[in-house]
Amino acid sequence: MNDRPFNAVVCRSGPCAGASRQLLERLRTATRSCPHGVLISAGCVLRAARCQAAPGHDSGAYLFVQPCGLDRRPRGIAIGVGPVLSDADANAVAEWLADGSLDARRLEGRLRLTAGPAR
Repeated sequence: MNDRPFNAVVCRSGPCAGASRQLLERLRTATRSCPHGVLISAGCVLRAARCQAAPGHDSGAYLFVQPCGLDRRPRGIAIGVGPVLSDADANAVAEWLADGSLDARRLEGRLRLTAGPAR
């Protein structure tokens, strides 16, 4: 169980909408087991061109996890996660969140959101 406070913000708009359903169910379960975890559904978290260009295309869901204090103030850098493309991806993200390390290096490499043109 993760007793470290965090906020997890999941995109529920545009191309993320379809894939976010399976992810949300798993994240809800993981977050409920974390006494200081908060799960937030939001609009686009990337402000990416793909969100405006192809709103019907399902190319996975994205989220950001922000470690924080009990007062909800950020502690450290927000960790970008995605794209979450399958049930296996959703399970991996939920297990990582419930584990409590909130260390991006412990998240499977394909699920770490990186900046730059590689994506």
